[in-house]
Amino acid sequence: MKKTIKKNCRRPFPWFNLPILVFLRKGHKYSITKKIMFTDSAIYHFDDNDQFDMNKLFGFSSWYQMTNSFRFGWRPNADLTKIEVTGFEHYNGVITPIISLFETNINKWYTYTIEYDGILNQVKYTVVSDDDSSIKNIAVKSIVLKHNFNIGYKLYLYFGGNKKAPHDIIIEHIKE
Repeated sequence: MKKTIKKNCRRPFPWFNLPILVFLRKGHKYSITKKIMFTDSAIYHFDDNDQFDMNKLFGFSSWYQMTNSFRFGWRPNADLTKIEVTGFEHYNGVITPIISLFETNINKWYTYTIEYDGILNQVKYTVVSDDDSSIKNIAVKSIVLKHNFNIGYKLYLYFGGNKKAPHDIIIEHIKE
């Protein structure tokens, strides 16, 4: 399925997604897996520091997204040839340092999984290349959620930082 973020927008059309609740419990696991392919259109250039702003791919929140949320982030790499994929988090109301995972090739499928592990109190980011099934990177972030039972919602594709999409950006995805 193609998702297009139109020029001067932040979300794909339709710009809304039905809120899907997420239940995170201590002692339990929750994960989201998607196959994603960035097309050539995901490369863009701003002539200022907004070039380094993080776009969001998908993830989930625990309560409000600006308080506790865990997502894959993306942006063009420095030489504009690949897409840098990161872990992007708000934890206890603070944006944590970006977890750089790896750089994807354009027009290639990768499988992305983000998992909350309430047994080990961590969030795990995994990316696997669909060409050779090799794991490109795994990052694990320790977290402790405030309550034993936490309600949040799924988070979807979003462009920005401060600026809106400079041109139509097409990202293909398949939900696992």
